[in-house]
Amino acid sequence: MNIAEIIVPQQEVAWLPWAVQYFFLVGMAATAAILVAVGEFVRGGRWQRLQAPALVVAISTGVIAPIALLADLHQPGRFYHFYTDITPWSWMSLGALILPVFMTGLLGYWVLWQRAVFKAEGAPRWLALWAAGNWSGQALRPWIAGVMLIGALGILLYTGSEVMIVKARALWHTEWMIVNLALTAFMASLAAIVFTQARILAATPGDQRLTVRLFVLALIATGVGAVGWAVTGWISGSVSFQAFLRLVEQFAYWRIVFALSVAVGGGLLLAALWMLRTPRGIARAWWLAPLALLAAWSFRWAVLMDVQSVPKYGAGLYPYHLPLGSDGLLGILGVFGLWLAVLMILPGIIANCGAVHPNPSMREVAHG
Repeated sequence: MNIAEIIVPQQEVAWLPWAVQYFFLVGMAATAAILVAVGEFVRGGRWQRLQAPALVVAISTGVIAPIALLADLHQPGRFYHFYTDITPWSWMSLGALILPVFMTGLLGYWVLWQRAVFKAEGAPRWLALWAAGNWSGQALRPWIAGVMLIGALGILLYTGSEVMIVKARALWHTEWMIVNLALTAFMASLAAIVFTQARILAATPGDQRLTVRLFVLALIATGVGAVGWAVTGWISGSVSFQAFLRLVEQFAYWRIVFALSVAVGGGLLLAALWMLRTPRGIARAWWLAPLALLAAWSFRWAVLMDVQSVPKYGAGLYPYHLPLGSDGLLGILGVFGLWLAVLMILPGIIANCGAVHPNPSMREVAHG
């Protein structure tokens, strides 16, 4: 009898928590930017008033996401070689081209949009140059919004495809990965917009109601996306759904993840529907934002980190211990801390528009 002993070398995980932060923030930036573009192309008062809180979310997450991406790449040379050695068949390489397009459109649109607000209502003294000159930029705004919209859709496509294309990870290898990452990003950005409207920009109850309704639609769409993945996977016998069934059957951890996902999603939907019933509920809908953001972030953690603990070959789960340093807990807290710092600074510029502060009585009503 011959025995063949297989020794597996110890190695680092391919994607660190930096990748979770990047996918989370860039998804929010892209989906919030789509809402900003809708406000540009759909002429309606509430859609246009939605632009201010959506820009707060899009800009604050958009400027932080590339920082997390650079940290995940570890070496500056890797970023540099994306442009010196372009590989069109690689979604990572395509993403390196899409991300600058998106950021150029997002920042360019914000500059023109904010200039129009400053010229109409006055700019702070320290930002007077922003509104200097006679040119308005109105004719250019739709074109820049189009670039921003194309870039945002490209971000959602490439981030989902970058995960989906990996055949070695059965759970990732499904087109529904693109859809579900995009839908949970919409859920997160709308939750952040609800919080921004209520606690930062003090929007009117009517504007908050519109955002909460969109948040409900995003929750329903996310649930439909999950059910669609399960139904099509069960009918076609996809490797992704079969791998999920095996994990849920064999490991209690994945059963807990599944149960929590259903419970949190259902709880958020019921709570949001209940809050839509009364003006006081609308004013308090921002309480749902932290839980919704945590749910969207946790989905990316499960997809990117937990799936890496599943062996490609063999039984059991690989143990993963979250490091306390910059590649782990400190990096996660640092990115969120940087995002909060930007959120504290940015509304001082964007909140200058009077359309967001119609009158003091509306501010009081918005807060119940």
